Amino acid sequence: MAALLVVVGLAAYLPSLRNGFVWDDDSFLTANALMRAPDGLARFWFTTQATDYWPVTSTSLWLEWRLWGTHAAGYHAANLALHLTEALLLWSILRRLRVPGAYLAAMLFAVHPVNVESVAWIAQRKNLMAMLFYLLSIFSFLRTGWQDAGPGPESPEAGRFGMKRRSGLGTTRATSWPDPFYWLSLFAFILAMLSKGSVAPLPLVLLGIIGWRRRLAWRDLAALAPFFAVSAGLVAVNIWFQTHGAHEVIRQASALQRLLGAAAAIWFYLSKAVAPFGLIFVYPQWHVDAAEVRWWLPLLATVALTVLLGYKARLRSLHPPSPRATTGQAANHAVTISASRSDDRIWRACLCAWLYFCALLLPVLGFTDVFFMRYSLVADHYQHLAIIGVFALAGAGWEGWRRRPNAAARAWLVAVLAVGGLGFLTWRQTRLYRDEETLYRATLERSPASWMVYNNLGLLESRAGRKTAARRDFEQALRLNPDFAEAHLNRGELALEAGRFEDAIADFNESIRLRPNYPEARYNLGAARHGLGRNAEAVSDYEAALRLRPAYPDAENNLGTALVDLGRIPEAIRHFERAVQLDSAYAGARYNLANTLAGTGRDAEAIAQYAAALRLKPDYPEAENNLALAYQRGRRLDEAISHFQAAVRLRPDYLQARNNLGVALAMAQRLPEARAQFQEVLRRQPDYAPARQNMARLRAMGE
Repeated sequence: MAALLVVVGLAAYLPSLRNGFVWDDDSFLTANALMRAPDGLARFWFTTQATDYWPVTSTSLWLEWRLWGTHAAGYHAANLALHLTEALLLWSILRRLRVPGAYLAAMLFAVHPVNVESVAWIAQRKNLMAMLFYLLSIFSFLRTGWQDAGPGPESPEAGRFGMKRRSGLGTTRATSWPDPFYWLSLFAFILAMLSKGSVAPLPLVLLGIIGWRRRLAWRDLAALAPFFAVSAGLVAVNIWFQTHGAHEVIRQASALQRLLGAAAAIWFYLSKAVAPFGLIFVYPQWHVDAAEVRWWLPLLATVALTVLLGYKARLRSLHPPSPRATTGQAANHAVTISASRSDDRIWRACLCAWLYFCALLLPVLGFTDVFFMRYSLVADHYQHLAIIGVFALAGAGWEGWRRRPNAAARAWLVAVLAVGGLGFLTWRQTRLYRDEETLYRATLERSPASWMVYNNLGLLESRAGRKTAARRDFEQALRLNPDFAEAHLNRGELALEAGRFEDAIADFNESIRLRPNYPEARYNLGAARHGLGRNAEAVSDYEAALRLRPAYPDAENNLGTALVDLGRIPEAIRHFERAVQLDSAYAGARYNLANTLAGTGRDAEAIAQYAAALRLKPDYPEAENNLALAYQRGRRLDEAISHFQAAVRLRPDYLQARNNLGVALAMAQRLPEARAQFQEVLRRQPDYAPARQNMARLRAMGE
């Protein structure tokens, strides 16, 4: 059965193994300097340089970067392996809780298309890592047996919260506090919180599990107190990271608007869990208006359903039959008790599933903001944890139906059709994540007013060299949302690349007006002013960007170049060194640092930096040329000639390098080869003065 679950899940997600990177996979992984840095692990765990404090997730990707690099298939395979492992864990947990239909629930989780976003999107590794440790924490807690027996007076350790672990069928054996599985559960929960903070409601889940199995006691709260403490502490850390250095307000909404939006989101997620059609990468943004009746209906429905389930799930007090009752009356009373208890179990199951679903959605209902809510208040990956409640209830309901007389065949047919249909939808949805363009165009088909997607599509067009199409996409994004600072920034970058500095400055200033603390806009404004030769203003802009984002290697590098132009060489060197420290794989910063060091006569240090830049970027003709010049100044002519030749091989039209090669050959007394190089330069550009002068010197040497 486990093998079948894995095979079915693998078949549903098979297209993901051929998928690439999408949306923020670059900032989260491929373009993340911390991922490439040798000391990246330490910086993820012990600094505030990462955007979010999810070091367990970051550690997994940092390690995989050493294995897969920029090959997406490895990360996708790891995501899929995590997802299938979680399906098996879920099955085991539901079986241990004696939930009927546990296998079907796990199978539904494995193939449901609402999970595609968490599995097929590499950046959602955080969802998968958090889910893995979340389930391991529950599994370990169940191994303690606390939910079934808890502390009892017969246990010698009861006064110190002694635990009872289930041993065999229906028996328990006392264990002394602390039970090792308890600590394993707590440790797994810590790892889950350090993977993603959305697992914060887990202590409530454990409390609910205890309440499902037996009556709650004060000692249960004491046993779970460390879990609540971990949850509260790491939620505070997550909120600090979300808000520390935040450069914009994600959304402005009153408490009432947030409440109404949260209720609507619950029903939205439930509808997608039951009927997963029309799934979209970015759903249209909601504009909650408390003055409209339609926004109150979900809240009223949520309250009404909760009250109804609570009322129906209450434990009935059925009095025993009268001593004067006949045998038939007593038998009827026993049947009534049995039926009532059966109904109670059904309603309690519905209530527990509903409360679980709502509780696990709490972190993503908009009471606190996360960055993605700038674009949409709902997303498929937000219900990755919560949807388990729906599947567990569906599995239990199906099992009850299957056990009815003459219903087994129909029940199995429905189960097979459901799993097959969901698997097909998942397979089709997974293919949309093949690459960014496929995903964005599919999103626009279903949500044509998605200004964020138009902006991202423009970035793709720009990277592909289709600048006109990119500008058109940015302008469409701005028509849909004139206050979209990123679209102004991106349109300004197009103008900057084209040398239209004044147009670029106008867009960057508008971006800053919309988001005053926008480090990328300040950085690009500095680049535009630098291009106009306004170096002092550029320095000011770069410094402003660094105040907003202290760990900004590009700004450090460009600040260094502006300071060089102003003649402030020692300061420039410090900023180049800071850029290299922040991103050890930043070849451009190493090249600029080497040039500046060489300009101050520190050729030995310059040679080391040029060599490092070439290790990082072997096809770097400028670095080859300048490294050769440094060797030439040190009279290491053989090495100089070798690197000049490498520069010319990389760029045959690199006239400066070819001329320099000729000079080095002449210094090595290889005059015919030198003459050939000068002639080749003049053949390519007859008016190239340095080559003409060198030819004249060769003739003089010959005379």
